[in-house]
Amino acid sequence: MTIKPLPWALVALGLPADCSPEPEKPVEKDAAANEAEIIVPPASNAEANAASARAEAPGIGVRLAPEELTLVLPDGSSRHVRFGMARADAVQMLAGALGSPIEEAGNQDCGAGPLGSAAFRDGLSLYFQDGKFAGWDLDGREAAGFATAKGIGIGTSRKELEAAGTVDVGETSIGNEFMMGALSGLLSSPAPDGKVTNLWAGVTCIAR
Repeated sequence: MTIKPLPWALVALGLPADCSPEPEKPVEKDAAANEAEIIVPPASNAEANAASARAEAPGIGVRLAPEELTLVLPDGSSRHVRFGMARADAVQMLAGALGSPIEEAGNQDCGAGPLGSAAFRDGLSLYFQDGKFAGWDLDGREAAGFATAKGIGIGTSRKELEAAGTVDVGETSIGNEFMMGALSGLLSSPAPDGKVTNLWAGVTCIAR
């Protein structure tokens, strides 16, 4: 954020006609003058690159996959955010599509060990292990339209899941959990019309 200095007015000193002028006193710099001297460092390269990506390629889509996230550009080309990628690179690429993370944190109590995370808008979070992109999690708080190449996303029914591949469903401590290869998630119900409420893949910090 650039701080713009406020213009400060010169103060004219009025003297009574029948008095001799007092010796001039040094004028102290006021808060506005001090503010004008503040030097604001330029934005980091990562922030600048993310902002440039959003400006140059609006409408970037995010596709879910068991071992990565794929950015789909307006011209139909794609960029892959793969597991194992450095944290800074993965965050920068997602920021080009979704804006800067709304929260970044670390958790020492995950089953897989200490993990870092970056939460983006629309319920998508990235997880990092040893500084590398290791997993993603999508909760159903907002219908953002994220989906796999086969159309699996929040709101997909169990019947639709089974039409797309082999699905194992069971009741666990966190609900009606399903596994579909390397993709996992929760269903609102084990019935055929039960809907996907959460999706995740890779190393995550799912509370059990």
